[in-house]
Amino acid sequence: MRKIAICDDEAAQAALLEGYVRQWAAERREAAEIEVFPSGEAFLFAWEEEKGWDALLLDIQMGGISGIELAKKLRAADSSLPIIFITGVPDYVEEGYEVEALHYLLKPVSPEKLFSCLDRAVKRSAREPVLLAETADGEELRLLQREIAVVEAAGRRVLITLENGQTLEIKAGFQEILSALSSEDFVQCHRSYLVGLRQISRLQRDQLVLDGGAVVPISRRLFSQVNEAFVRFYKKEG
Repeated sequence: MRKIAICDDEAAQAALLEGYVRQWAAERREAAEIEVFPSGEAFLFAWEEEKGWDALLLDIQMGGISGIELAKKLRAADSSLPIIFITGVPDYVEEGYEVEALHYLLKPVSPEKLFSCLDRAVKRSAREPVLLAETADGEELRLLQREIAVVEAAGRRVLITLENGQTLEIKAGFQEILSALSSEDFVQCHRSYLVGLRQISRLQRDQLVLDGGAVVPISRRLFSQVNEAFVRFYKKEG
């Protein structure tokens, strides 16, 4: 399921873009969830709750937070979300490059050019490992693996904590999640805990300290394994 966001304060333009995206999804035989946001503030609020988007079609000139300002906020939060800027004037091209926009489309938008941009966005997001999961409430999620900080077996429940501190209860077994996540990016540090290596700030003999300040225990039996994985990961990351 592809998740495409459209952020435009002009209802007619947003509806036109939504129609184009639906046409693209039908031609590519892609299942797509498309959501329209009437302002930058509305998208930012939704993005802080759920970050698994494949592309953002973003109008630059909007009331409130402009498209450029929204893009800067996303990049400051280390988001690699593919952004396709859409505007009626060519004055913002340089700023678009500064926030690493995937492309810059002038109105009226050509469906063919938009389809090409969406193809590129999907290829880019496909390179990022994801975890498909279902919450205890039955919501289907597509989580970027790099944003997962901790997986915890809590009795019969499995809890996933994201790097932003949000915790989700997942309908899956701990071993099932362990098998689904990349062994290069995660390590089991305790019989009940799995952690994302990129989230570790400090490694101590009996616990890990994550970037957000959370503390996760390390079992004595698994310390060497955790230490080796930690060193290997950061050598790879440079």
